[in-house]
Amino acid sequence: MASVKLDTHVDGLVETLAAFRGLEADLRRQANGELRAAARTCASELVGELRQAAGACGVPVAARVARSIRVKNDRLPAVSIGGSRKVGKAGAPASVLLWGSEHGPAGDVNHFGVDANAAGYWIAPTTARFKTGRAMDAYRGAVADIMRRYRLI
Repeated sequence: MASVKLDTHVDGLVETLAAFRGLEADLRRQANGELRAAARTCASELVGELRQAAGACGVPVAARVARSIRVKNDRLPAVSIGGSRKVGKAGAPASVLLWGSEHGPAGDVNHFGVDANAAGYWIAPTTARFKTGRAMDAYRGAVADIMRRYRLI
């Protein structure tokens, strides 16, 4: 199954999470659980924004591909898009339609009803906006609160 990874980098976040390794095992497990809950809340907002963007982007198959979006259980806000879920008219899995729903056709035959767009139709623009939005601000605030509570800062 094909997999596409789109990463949004937030300065200092990975280094901040590394500070949690210094906690005792029981505290680390609890702190990481709190981080996962904060990340899940943030990622859930991203799912909503991605689904809305998919419906409005003009790519006919994008809204169907967006039905495959799932929140990943991680300490950083993360979602997965694609996978084996059948979303196409003829039963094609989301992973097969993902690239075309984001970038349009890759070759001479256009099955996606839009022109090729290297910048992306719905995933890249939405994640770029999301990175500077209120949900990420809330997540960063939650991380800071958790770090204060565990006396890491």
